[in-house]
Amino acid sequence: MTPDETRDFLNEMFSQIGERFDRVDERLDRVDERFDRVDERMDQIEQKVDQRFEELTAVNNSLIDAVADINKRLG
Repeated sequence: MTPDETRDFLNEMFSQIGERFDRVDERLDRVDERFDRVDERMDQIEQKVDQRFEELTAVNNSLIDAVADINKRLG
């Protein structure tokens, strides 16, 4: 292989490697975007769970107060 052929060959190999790195980088960007969407969705779910927990806690506290009132009346 002549020096020019070697240079051309190496240039082609480096070009292919660069293209593959670019494709991998694009894929990683898409995966990162997906993780961001999943993280956002998890935050929304967590907010709903927290809200529902607060609602249930309020109902539970009301029931506890109602039972305490009944117990007081019954003596």
